[in-house]
Amino acid sequence: MDDATRLLGGHWKARAGPDHPEDCVLSDGEQGAQWRYLSGSTLAGDPSEDGARIAEHWRGQGLRVIVRDSDDGPAVLGRGGEQIASISAYAYPGNSTVQAVSLCFPGDADRIAEQQADE
Repeated sequence: MDDATRLLGGHWKARAGPDHPEDCVLSDGEQGAQWRYLSGSTLAGDPSEDGARIAEHWRGQGLRVIVRDSDDGPAVLGRGGEQIASISAYAYPGNSTVQAVSLCFPGDADRIAEQQADE
């Protein structure tokens, strides 16, 4: 997450997470938890160039990358990391975002959130 926002430059602000875990399902069907983090920027760079740069960066890290173009700008989706289920970057002029979702891990999201609140 941090390396993606550094690569794109500009000022980034957290919009969601990772303060509260979410429910997910482990490969064996058991309940698990995962973290989601979303950061945004009013970055006014070149969307095509930014999308290409982040796609190349993630491919260099061994992720499987899909780039989808839209009228707003490219959406770059990465999967296959050792610590994340997915990461995405939307290089939209004035409203760029990067979002990462952790791998699902054993645990109860509500219980984890309760423990955090007690600390």
